[in-house]
Amino acid sequence: MKIYELIRQLIDLTGEFAKGRIDKDIHIKSFLNWLPKRMDETVSTEDYEITGHSLEAEIAAYIGRMSRYSNTYIKSALVDLPFATDMDFAFTAILHRAGPIGKTDLIRKMAYDKSSGMEVIKRLLKNGIIEQFPNPNDKRSKLLRLTKSGEENVIKAYSEAHKAAKTVSGCLDTGEKIALLRILKKLDEFHLPIYLEEEKDLNVIIERYSL
Repeated sequence: MKIYELIRQLIDLTGEFAKGRIDKDIHIKSFLNWLPKRMDETVSTEDYEITGHSLEAEIAAYIGRMSRYSNTYIKSALVDLPFATDMDFAFTAILHRAGPIGKTDLIRKMAYDKSSGMEVIKRLLKNGIIEQFPNPNDKRSKLLRLTKSGEENVIKAYSEAHKAAKTVSGCLDTGEKIALLRILKKLDEFHLPIYLEEEKDLNVIIERYSL
């Protein structure tokens, strides 16, 4: 049975972990800290199936693939709702949670390309999902907010989008989902300041962050 094979592998790994260590270093917390690093060593020796040449390139390729899978599921989930793209729904959901906000601030919250973000906003305005009104604190600018129709549709979309989100997580168990979320948050915390600075020169980014 597979369970016995798993136990055998765990015993072997425990023996490997304990080898050369003193008793005080052998406890469950230190083993759990050691185990991911040990498994990473195994992964690093495998063939890179997509790019064929580096660990970093393989990570980037898989992130790109996951984005495309996710977009496909969300589009399927929203097919009967008035959102032309997954980003239409994403922008609307941000407005639903954040309340009135300026165009530039909305785009930056989405970490989206400015010109593409403006196209999303124009489409949502045209379709009556959102509306703009004078900023009470600055009459020279305008804010965006949901229309009544937009609010009704984004609420309808949440349950459908949740189906897509569950599909994206796929075969991961709860522990794996939590671990993945932590890693994605760590990556986002690294990349968001670069995005907000609008730095496009990769050589500058690599030097600045010692990559």
